[in-house]
Amino acid sequence: MRVCENYLLLQNLYKKSKLADLGSKYSQLFFAELIATFIFVFIAIGSINSALYFSSPLTEVSLIIIALGNGLAIFISIASMSRISGAHLNPAVTLAMLIAGKIDIVKSFIYIAGQLSGSCLAALSVSFFIWSGSDTATGAHSLADGISLSDGVIIEFALTFVLVFTVFSAISDKPISKLPPAVTIGIIVTANMLIAIPLTGASMNPARSFGPALVSGTWLYHWIYWVGPISGALVGAVIYTLLIGSKTDRTSIGVIRIR
Repeated sequence: MRVCENYLLLQNLYKKSKLADLGSKYSQLFFAELIATFIFVFIAIGSINSALYFSSPLTEVSLIIIALGNGLAIFISIASMSRISGAHLNPAVTLAMLIAGKIDIVKSFIYIAGQLSGSCLAALSVSFFIWSGSDTATGAHSLADGISLSDGVIIEFALTFVLVFTVFSAISDKPISKLPPAVTIGIIVTANMLIAIPLTGASMNPARSFGPALVSGTWLYHWIYWVGPISGALVGAVIYTLLIGSKTDRTSIGVIRIR
């Protein structure tokens, strides 16, 4: 009888230790994504305010400053946190990884929660502590004059398709480019920003749009910055995997794991 009790006690302790280890692992992933996304959004919104400080309204040089700021922010975030969580920074990228079978559902929720939290904290920090004032740009995205709703979705779809296709290529076991993933992804973000800042703001990232929208209360057309990037990311992940991915990648596409 005592042997059975000792066995059950040891079993319970083992289960508790496993749960504790799992909780520690998940909290580490959450905070890694939170910090990485905070760095990205903080620098991205800060670069907008810096550009406006020197020239308002924005000029061609201002657009270059913003694009470079975003590209450098992506590079810094990925370089600093990729070892821990992969530094997705982006719910669209996380969902692309989920559909490709590279992460599970539980992790994807944790990643997205961290990303949205980091974006909100960054938007609050810039708006109320760094560039506080009536003229502060919150970084909220909106459509330019002449850009219809369908145009906005298509532009964000195309930009994120290119981004995610590049991400999958950069992190593959046999990358096409020999550049570090942080550099490659930073470059493609900069290029996409140069193309579409005057059109949609070139979000490519629902988390990047969510924090500033929440802080500023700007929700008009916000859904575009979820639908366009997520659909573009999923299509980019599927096409990359089917055309270029390994045999293992192709067999895992569409396999959704709970944990």
